[in-house]
Amino acid sequence: MFSSHSDESSTSAQVPMARSAQSLAFEEAWRVAKGDEAFPDRSAIDLKRFAKFARWFAIIEPDPNKASLPFRLVGSGFFDFFKTDLTGLDYLALVDPAIKTLAYDSVMACLAQPCGLWQVTPAQIADGATMPYEYTILPISRGRPQADHIVIYVNFEMRTLAPRPHVDRVEHSTLWHWLDIGFGVPTGSFGLSPA
Repeated sequence: MFSSHSDESSTSAQVPMARSAQSLAFEEAWRVAKGDEAFPDRSAIDLKRFAKFARWFAIIEPDPNKASLPFRLVGSGFFDFFKTDLTGLDYLALVDPAIKTLAYDSVMACLAQPCGLWQVTPAQIADGATMPYEYTILPISRGRPQADHIVIYVNFEMRTLAPRPHVDRVEHSTLWHWLDIGFGVPTGSFGLSPA
C-alpha cells in the first residue's frame, strides 16, 4: 500500500508511473530478510539474498545528531556514475542544495515511523541534461529494536544507456510514494517541491 505524491510539473513521458519489477523484487527480498520482525537486522542483508541487487545497492547510516546521510556500503555500479567510491561520503553532498533538508527529513521519517519510500528522481548528468532513476528505500536496524539505517536500491537499469553518463547532481524527486510496511505512513509535505 502506498501514499502517492508527484511534482505537477512533470509529464508522464518524463517519468515512469509504476514501480519496476526490480523495485518490487527488492522489497520482496527485504520482506523475506525481516521474517516476523518489523524490519530486518543489517546482518540479514546478505549477498545470498541480495546478490542480484548488489551492483546498485547501498546502506546509509543517518546521523541523528546532524543532517548527514553517510554511505556505509555501496555497490560497485555507483562508481560508474559518480567516478568515485561513495563509501563514507554524505549522500547529501550529491544532492541539489535546495533539497538537502527535505532529503534528510524524508529518510528520518522512514526510521521514525518505519516505512519505505519509492521515488523517481532525476539526476543531472555531465552534459547538463537530466535522466530519471528509480529509488526504493527501506528501513533496517543494526542490532537495535528501532530502525537506524536504510537500504537503497537505485534502478539505473530503467534506461539503456551507452556509454553510461557521469552523474553530477541528484535533483528533486518528480514522483514518490511512501511504502506502508505495517506502521502507516508519515503525513506532511515531504514530497512537495520546495517553494
